[in-house]
Amino acid sequence: MEPATTLAIIILVVAILILLYYYLESTNNPVYQDIHARASGFSTRVGQEEYISNIAERVNGFSDKFKDRIQDDEEEHVSKTDIMSKKITQFIDEQSEQVIEDWDLATHKDLDSVIEKYESLQLELDSYKESNDTRVSDLEERVNKIDEELKNLKK
Repeated sequence: MEPATTLAIIILVVAILILLYYYLESTNNPVYQDIHARASGFSTRVGQEEYISNIAERVNGFSDKFKDRIQDDEEEHVSKTDIMSKKITQFIDEQSEQVIEDWDLATHKDLDSVIEKYESLQLELDSYKESNDTRVSDLEERVNKIDEELKNLKK
């Protein structure tokens, strides 16, 4: 499966779970009440654990150290990012025609020609429908006339 397909499936599953949750919540289903009661009790118990509070303090200390490092290295990262961005832009400018050809990418010119072909086919189809409708109506009139003449001959 392609990554885009996998991502779409994951998003769909999450959306279904969210909808199911809100459905259970809105109907005051006993299953929802039980899940909600257990979750409330669990979150209060976790918050009271000493281990969790120690982790929170360690994370805060680590984040302070990390912020200091980021501020020191910020100028280097920005310049490295700018350099890489410029190199990518330069490569795309120089090799764009080759990349389009290698990857079979569609351009605006390609899309415009497809749209023109579609519009011309649509016009031809519309004119065919009109001419076919007139032929069918003419044939129906002829058949009706023949039926009438046959009825008149039988009498």
